[in-house]
Amino acid sequence: MKSDPFYAFVGTVIKLGRMPKGFDPKGRRADVIFKAIFKAAKPTVQDIWEIYTQRRDELSRKLISNKQSVVAYLLGFHLANMARATELFNRSDKRHGWKKRLKNKKVRVYDIGCGTAAMSLALNIEADYFLIDGSGPLLDAAKLLAEATGLKAKTSRRVIEDLDPKQFTSREGEDTVHIYLLGYVWNELTRNNPARRKLISIVNKHIERNEACLVFIAEPALEYMARPSMELRDVLCSSGFEALYPCPHSAHCAMLDRPKDWCYSEGEWEQPPLARWVDEELGMNRSRHAGALFAFASPALGLKSDNSTVVVGRPVRDEGKERYKGFYDYLLCSKEGITKITPVAPKQVIARGMIYKEKK
Repeated sequence: MKSDPFYAFVGTVIKLGRMPKGFDPKGRRADVIFKAIFKAAKPTVQDIWEIYTQRRDELSRKLISNKQSVVAYLLGFHLANMARATELFNRSDKRHGWKKRLKNKKVRVYDIGCGTAAMSLALNIEADYFLIDGSGPLLDAAKLLAEATGLKAKTSRRVIEDLDPKQFTSREGEDTVHIYLLGYVWNELTRNNPARRKLISIVNKHIERNEACLVFIAEPALEYMARPSMELRDVLCSSGFEALYPCPHSAHCAMLDRPKDWCYSEGEWEQPPLARWVDEELGMNRSRHAGALFAFASPALGLKSDNSTVVVGRPVRDEGKERYKGFYDYLLCSKEGITKITPVAPKQVIARGMIYKEKK
């Protein structure tokens, strides 16, 4: 029986998690067991969270190396990563209708550096999924989640620099759309140029072969991790990819010329009660989220950048100035570049990454 992604998440945590000493799960509700596992894993969750967000010099491929570290990663990151990916897929499809282009096509999804397969689970389309990661324990969790939700997925334990380009080709005579999911991967390859070159080479081959291809990128919203993804955006566009989201055009990213600015998207999601409980335990609130989110299409899909005007920032003004108009301006990105304007209706805040439309 296929499970909803959230219940699959809860079930996977229960299946992999370590029960606290003296805790008997027999006859207990799933949420009670889940909370008991979380409380036992909480110190590890907090430690991994700090490494990923504050102590990245300690980040290594061996960080998620056993079942319990995978459980901690699931508890700390999985649902929020799914929420951001869902925002990316929904917004880019609303603007460009790329899902319609998949009808009657063979679709292959490559989730590279898949982690717990959060992006694949958020995508949730009929396709053949290939979950690729260098961590065996993470792949085990991704496989459990895929099986529970009915994704047709194969797993492959490979580091990116060792990927075989032949894996990412269409079979002869097959009308295939290739979809790449790069979730929180690019920022981890800062010192791994062979892996970066391999990724770019693999996706660019679809341009050279005039094949249908989509690339989705999700990175943290922090400046030092978002700006490298903006640079990757320019590399892909210079190779021939069309920028679908959030960008209005496929020319050079004007924000890269502004050293104090960086591009990221904002969104909200209705958290399940257990997700809210986890946030309360961790002392945070992730009902609102942010991420450097990008979508691209090869010319063979027939999609083009839409020349919309997009909100990419809300710089705050000095408090007290023009109080009746609010305390912020909008930074807007369009084919003319980056401009700053005063909000017409400041109480109706437009999130970063959204098309600029204000009602007076």
